[in-house]
Amino acid sequence: MTSFGEFLRVAPLAILATLAAPVRAETARAPSDAEVRELTSRLEAMNKQIDNLEAATNHAVRQTIMQWHWLAMQDYMGWMHSRFGAGAPWMMDPDSRGGPGTSACPMLGGSGAAWPLPEGVSPKQYGEQMRAHLRTLNDQMSRIAQTTDPAERQRLSQEHWQTMYRDMQGMRGLGWMWRAGAMGNAPEAGTGEAKPLPDPDSVGAKLVSHYCVQCHATPSPTLLTSADWGHVINRMHVRIEGRVSPIETPSEEEMKTILAYMKQHAQN
Repeated sequence: MTSFGEFLRVAPLAILATLAAPVRAETARAPSDAEVRELTSRLEAMNKQIDNLEAATNHAVRQTIMQWHWLAMQDYMGWMHSRFGAGAPWMMDPDSRGGPGTSACPMLGGSGAAWPLPEGVSPKQYGEQMRAHLRTLNDQMSRIAQTTDPAERQRLSQEHWQTMYRDMQGMRGLGWMWRAGAMGNAPEAGTGEAKPLPDPDSVGAKLVSHYCVQCHATPSPTLLTSADWGHVINRMHVRIEGRVSPIETPSEEEMKTILAYMKQHAQN
C-alpha cells in the first residue's frame, strides 16, 4: 500500500503537465529571461522527480513517478516549441498549422496523446538514464542563462531542445530520426549517416527513400517487426494525409509496396 508520505511526493507531479497553456510562437526566437527562469524551474522539478523515484520503495509509486516524469519531459519540450519555436524548422510538421510554434508530433502533445513510456524499461533503468540526461540539460541551461546575446541564446536553446528530443526518441528506439537528413538537413540535428536500406535498387527501397525522408531520416526496416510496421506505416499515412501544408503522399498501391518491403526486411 502506498504511504501518505509517498503519495505527497507523487501527487504534485500531476500538475506539471498543465503548468502553462501553449502560446503559439509566430517565429523562432531566443527565450526571454523570464522564460529561462521558467525552464530552469521546470528542470529543477524534473530533477526532484528523479530524486523521488530513487527514494521510493513502493513499486506502484515508482511506476507512477516514472510515468509522470516522462510526461513532464514531453510537456517541457512542447512548452519550448510553442512559446519560442524551439525545434523549428527541422522539427517534423513545423508548418502543419501555420508556424514553428505548432506541431502534430505526439512527443509534444500535438496529437492530443503523449508518446507512452518505452516498453520494458524498469524504474531503476529509467532513473539512471534520466539522471545522466538531466545533468546534460542542466549544464546546457546554465549556459543559456549566462549568455546575453540573443542569437547565441537562441542557438543554445535549439541545442538544448534537440538534446532532449534525441535522448527521448533514443529511449524509444527511434535514434535514426536525427541522423543526417532527419530534420530538414539541419547540421546541428545530428551527425552520421542513416543506415543504408537493404536491396536499395528495389521499388520498395526507392519509394521509402522518396517519401519517408520528407519528415525524418530513412527508417531501417530492421528497427521493427513485420507486425509493427503495419501499424507504424498506417499511422504515418494518416498523418501525411492530414497535413494542412501537404507533402507528397504515396498512392494506395505505393503504400502497399512500401509496407511489403518493410515487412520483407523487418526484424525476425
